[in-house]
Amino acid sequence: MLRFEPGEEYSRADVMKQAGRTAEGGHWYTGIVKHDEEFVIFANVGTEGRTGHDYDNRWEVDTLHWFHQTNSHLGWPSVRALLQEDSVVHVFWRASNADKFNYAGQAQAIEVLDTSPVEIIWSFGSIT
Repeated sequence: MLRFEPGEEYSRADVMKQAGRTAEGGHWYTGIVKHDEEFVIFANVGTEGRTGHDYDNRWEVDTLHWFHQTNSHLGWPSVRALLQEDSVVHVFWRASNADKFNYAGQAQAIEVLDTSPVEIIWSFGSIT
C-alpha cells in the first residue's frame, strides 16, 4: 500500500518512487493513474495543467471538487472503478505548475455529478 503524509509536498517523481516506478512519462503524467489496486490523482487547483487543460477543480471548505478527464462520463471504466466503495484514492494537488503537489490524503467520494467531464466531490479525513 502506498503511504504518504497529509500536508506534505511531493513531486511526481517522489510519488513514482514510492510506487516502485523509475521510468518517466506515460500515464504517470496524466491527472489520474492506477497503481496496483490504488489510484493516484494529480490535480491542479486554480491553474491550468502543463498540457493546457484547465478544469474547474476547487476547494470548497474541506472538500475538493475535481473533474475527471475531458469527455469522461459515468460509464467510463476508470470513473466506475474510482467510485467503488473499496477503492483507495490518493489525492495530490497544487496551485501552480512550478510547485510540488500537496498530499491531501485518501479521498472518499461524497457526491458525483453526471457531467462531462464527470465531477466528483472528494472528502478527506483531514486536510492540511
